[in-house]
Amino acid sequence: MTVPVALVGCGAWGENLLRVLCESPRAELVAVAETSAARREVARAKAPSAAIVESLEEAIGLGARAVVIATPPRSHASLVLTALDAGLDVLVEKPLAVSAADAERCTLRAASLGRVAMVGHLLRYHPAVERLVAMVHDGALGTIRHLAASRLSIRGDRSVPALWSLGPHDLSIVHALEPLRIESLEATSGPEGDPVVLGLQLVSGFAARIELSRVHATKERRIVVVGSSAVAMLDDVRAPDRIFLSRPPLRSDGLFEGPAEEIRVPWREPMAAEIDHFLHCVEERRAPRTPFEEGAVVVRALGQAERVLGETGVRPSLRAEGS
Repeated sequence: MTVPVALVGCGAWGENLLRVLCESPRAELVAVAETSAARREVARAKAPSAAIVESLEEAIGLGARAVVIATPPRSHASLVLTALDAGLDVLVEKPLAVSAADAERCTLRAASLGRVAMVGHLLRYHPAVERLVAMVHDGALGTIRHLAASRLSIRGDRSVPALWSLGPHDLSIVHALEPLRIESLEATSGPEGDPVVLGLQLVSGFAARIELSRVHATKERRIVVVGSSAVAMLDDVRAPDRIFLSRPPLRSDGLFEGPAEEIRVPWREPMAAEIDHFLHCVEERRAPRTPFEEGAVVVRALGQAERVLGETGVRPSLRAEGS
């Protein structure tokens, strides 16, 4: 049994989703909505059996049960609400919205209507991240104390501030490890909002340092989780299919030394896993791993970081661009 799906947005990221939806045995892609004529031609070439239209409203009448939204972040909330009100289940790319109020509105509407409502926090579907989260919850690292994450790109999409385009990834991982109840937050940024460094202290005592940039000299995607009995590291650029685990004794800087244990993780494309999970939830009427509630928590954290940066004269805001 397949789920009739509409895709809204066929830009660079939407084209990736288009490919995965066309390949998925669970999906029947019935429509692609895209405002750009050139991008509609791309969609027509890659999905010849789907109706190619200009708007979500046109796609709604073509028999879809679910919609995947991959448009610029400023449009997310309004498209989500339109889709929910039309009776569709929704997967929306991160961030859920660009304000806490809109994120909460989407979350409450989805709950009141009984829709499957999922945010595309893609790294939550990365096999090695899944294993890392499971290891933490199983106690394999002891009591977790600290997370350090670097998400640095050589050439990234500069149409969205680094805080909002890259920040949701690592904030969603922090939330998966420990509920994202922030006691204090520090944020620093370059003069144009890139790079951004966030320092979080959670109510539980867990701390996180997150570095984000789309204009770095090298590409780096690294997560290190420090626990009382072990340190786990994931290097998504050099070894995406394994976790490196180090144990005592401690070095002078507080990290563990000695040879690292390699934990191999069976690989699957995260986006394919994400789409499969969403469609399974639609079929089974189950809550997704990354529900709107999580998306709203992440948006609140992003908004808090944005306010802190604004106090220092740097405001990498999506809303400042007109949303």
